[in-house]
Amino acid sequence: MFFITSLIIKIPRNYCLHTSPYTKETLEYRGQTKKVSLLIISFLFFSFILNAQLQKTEYKITFRGDSVGNMQFYKTETGNNIYLKAVSNVQIRFFIKINVQLEEISNFQSGRLMYSSVSRIVNGKEKSAKQTKAAGDIYKATSFGKPVPSIDKLIDYNLNMLYCKEPFDKQVIYSDNFQQFLNVEQVAPHRYKIVLPDGNYNYYTFRDGICQVAEIHNLLYTIYIQLST
Repeated sequence: MFFITSLIIKIPRNYCLHTSPYTKETLEYRGQTKKVSLLIISFLFFSFILNAQLQKTEYKITFRGDSVGNMQFYKTETGNNIYLKAVSNVQIRFFIKINVQLEEISNFQSGRLMYSSVSRIVNGKEKSAKQTKAAGDIYKATSFGKPVPSIDKLIDYNLNMLYCKEPFDKQVIYSDNFQQFLNVEQVAPHRYKIVLPDGNYNYYTFRDGICQVAEIHNLLYTIYIQLST
């Protein structure tokens, strides 16, 4: 948006360089173009505000009853486009202190995933860097920039979307981290279980379509990601 408005402001000024700066007509023209530019800028700004619906949700992360981090989940919806972003920071101690920073981004257009990325940094070292991009009727996926097997099935729901939309009618969900589809099982009203390829599993509990609690079950630990009130 900044680039567009910069062009709008610069074009009239460049045009005026070719006219006499001392004529009444030039001064009137400059005044008119400034008014038009301001009107266009105002229109673009308010159109963006009205069309883009930004939602931010805060989650707290706990381990053995103690707070160990937080997560911010962002959802921006403009027309048929949905942009999702989850950012989490966790500091937890097992035998040593571990700091985990995770960022997951997803972009959907008309119900179809167009792009997603997963970045995970542990104690300052990048442990995961994965991308999934739509390319015609398939998806091309990479891990640390290297190609992995492509996906030839429509992706209309992924793990990132679990935080803002209950998977009522879903049997499989795309994992941007494992870059494959995972089965989702409803184990109780508004409660779902997903078994991961590494043998671990997660539970997700919903209310009013929003995830209230995500339970991350590992062989060595259980972490809770709970909606802040």
